[in-house]
Amino acid sequence: MIHNIITSIAGRVNQYIKNKLSIDEDIIIVRSLVDAKGNVSQGIENKIVVFLLSFEEEKLAKNLTTANSINNHSVNININIMFAAYFSDVNYVESLRHVSLVIDFFQRNPIFRSSNTPGLPLSVPKLHVELYNLNMPDTMRLWGAIGTKYIPSCAYRIKQVVFDSDTVIEDTPPILGS
Repeated sequence: MIHNIITSIAGRVNQYIKNKLSIDEDIIIVRSLVDAKGNVSQGIENKIVVFLLSFEEEKLAKNLTTANSINNHSVNININIMFAAYFSDVNYVESLRHVSLVIDFFQRNPIFRSSNTPGLPLSVPKLHVELYNLNMPDTMRLWGAIGTKYIPSCAYRIKQVVFDSDTVIEDTPPILGS
C-alpha cells in the first residue's frame, strides 16, 4: 500500500509541474537517491527524486482506537517522504524553482482521495499531507545517512495511513499518467 500511495501522490505532483512549466517530460520520479553502494542513482539528473524517509506509528490515533475497542486490529502510520531536486551545479537555480513548485503544489492540494488521485488505493478514503519540518542538525544527519551532500529538497508527512487487519487490500500496481 505504501508504494501505491507514494507513486500516486508523486504522479499528481508530476502532472502539476508539467502543466506549470508546459513540458511533456516527467520531472518527478520515485526512486532511491543513491544505490546500496552509495552511488547516485542513474537517470535522476535534472529530476526531482521522491523517496521514503521513514514511517512512524501515529500515537494519538492508537490511543483513541485502543480506548474505544478491546482489540486493536489496525495501525495508523505517518509516511515521511522527501522531494529532492537533483540538478547540476549550473542548474542550481532550476533546482530551487522545482522545489518551490513542489511546495506550491502541496499548499494548494493538502488532501488526497481516490477520486482525485489515480492509483490511490480504494481502501484509503482520504490522506492529509503536510510539510515535515527538520531542524538543521537533523537535516545534516539525514543527508549523511542518505550518503550524499545536501541538495535542495523538501519533506512531507502523509498522515494517518490506516493498516487494518480486517480489510482485504488488493495489491495492484499504481496507475501513472504520462
